[in-house]
Amino acid sequence: MKFLRLGVISAQIGGIVPDKSALFGMFAAVNNINNYSEALTAPINAGSGFTITTAQFAQAIINITAASGGFNATLPTTVQLLASLGNTIPLDGSYSEPFSILNNGSGQTATLVAGDANTTVTGNATVANNTRRLFQVTVNAPNASGINTITFQNLGTMNL
Repeated sequence: MKFLRLGVISAQIGGIVPDKSALFGMFAAVNNINNYSEALTAPINAGSGFTITTAQFAQAIINITAASGGFNATLPTTVQLLASLGNTIPLDGSYSEPFSILNNGSGQTATLVAGDANTTVTGNATVANNTRRLFQVTVNAPNASGINTITFQNLGTMNL
């Protein structure tokens, strides 16, 4: 049955590189599948505030379980966020994925804060105690300066 393998029927293209959106777009989609999966981070004690790591951002559900008062959950810089998404995502404004903050009994209100001026959080960025706020993260097309920006759009909340 070896004759059914692609390499036997037709020679593989040497040095194939996933393309962001053209001929080899399917290869890029396969590489990006893990970006769309969601997992719960280990419980985070927010204290008086904390910065979300790129590893936590990649898990997509930030699980906050303790805080010492109202606090900020600060995103990594835009460059760090883009790097954590990988080099196969389209940078033309067509890529987005889910992200959420789970304020799981911390007793305090969380606020999602941008890590720098190239990331924008739109809509309500606060997360009340015992709720999950959903965001859609969009990698925007390059601006006039050639810089890709990121938008976190509020999609609403779910009560726990």
